[in-house]
Amino acid sequence: MYHLIYNSSAKHEFLPSYLKTLLMDARLRNREVNVTGILVYYAGRFLQALEGEQAAVETIFSRIEKDARHGDIRVLSRNATVGKRRMFGDWSMAFADTAGTANILKGFIDLKSGLSLADLDEVQALNILKACSQKALAPAG
Repeated sequence: MYHLIYNSSAKHEFLPSYLKTLLMDARLRNREVNVTGILVYYAGRFLQALEGEQAAVETIFSRIEKDARHGDIRVLSRNATVGKRRMFGDWSMAFADTAGTANILKGFIDLKSGLSLADLDEVQALNILKACSQKALAPAG
């Protein structure tokens, strides 16, 4: 399993409806190539993890790098792990935010925190992404 984690700045404000469209499109494309992951949007920045076959993940990331909606893209981690274990289950793309968008679609997580996505290192980013995935995978109670 190949994992890639990056963060970037949004070139413009992403309203909840626009985030929903972005997520729906990403889910469709990712499902086609068996890539899973999670996308966090907070204070005009994205933090994303992608996982799957290396070629598929790198193809998706190449498209992201060329996307005019992203700026200041910084790769935090690229690595392959032994085995087939996915951190993000069978999600084609989970999503976390702080603006209430998390209530629009299944798989969204409401992330309320004073964190700065621009300043994360690999370990911090992975901890946030794992916490988001654990919260989303927990049974509703």
